[in-house]
This record gives sequence, C-alpha cells and structure tokens, in this order.
Amino acid sequence: MRHNERGFSLIELLIAVTILGILAAVAIPTYMGIQKRGKRTEYKSNLEIIKLLEEKNRAERGVYVAGTDTVDLKGKLADFRPGDPADLLYEYSVVTFNNDQEFTVVATGKPGTSDVGKKFCIDHNNVKDEGAGCP
Repeated sequence: MRHNERGFSLIELLIAVTILGILAAVAIPTYMGIQKRGKRTEYKSNLEIIKLLEEKNRAERGVYVAGTDTVDLKGKLADFRPGDPADLLYEYSVVTFNNDQEFTVVATGKPGTSDVGKKFCIDHNNVKDEGAGCP
C-alpha cells in the first residue's frame, strides 16, 4: 500500500538551508563593500567641487581660501552647496600654504560612519592622498 507523501524530507530542508547560508556568506560582505563605496562618492565629488571653486576664487581674487569646516567653507565659497552639514558623512576643510598660493582640501569621516576619523585629500596640483598624507 502506498501512502500519499506530502512536504519535504529533513534532508531536503537541510540542503536548502545550507545553500541559503552559503549564498548569504557571499552576498552580505559584497553588499557591505558596495554600500561603503557608494557612501565614499560623497567625499570624492565634494573634494573635486571644492578644488574647482578654489581655482575659481584664485582666478578672481588671486588667492586660495582657507576654511576650518564645512559651514565655514559654505560661507566663503558661495557656490559650495553640499547640503545640510549635519546630514553629510564627512567634514570638509581647506588648508592653505605659501601665502595662500597653495592649498589642500581635506575630507574627514564623521563619528558614526564607517570612515570615522579617516582623512582623504586633494591638493592644488590634483594630487590625491589619504590617511597620514593629509594635513
């Protein structure tokens, strides 16, 4: 006599759970890396924007402008509009050298982000650096 079998056996369920575990082990780190790269586009674009605005300021006024933080830069570089500083993932500043004839733009990761305290920078010669190479 044959019984009407319905459902999955224990082995089939274990195989399905194992496959899901393997997929999760590969997908989650990949997703986290993509998410981190996506957040870093903020500092990359803002460093380039500030650099261009500094070059514009030098062409118009003969010097680069120093700025201690994002709010200060928004006041000194009128076209710098990164959004509400509280919503940004990085704090931006500009350090000038050589009687305001050279500069370095610095983005520093804010607390609560994956890049907390980490620095990224670009200078007047378009040289990009990070970490200890930034002022």
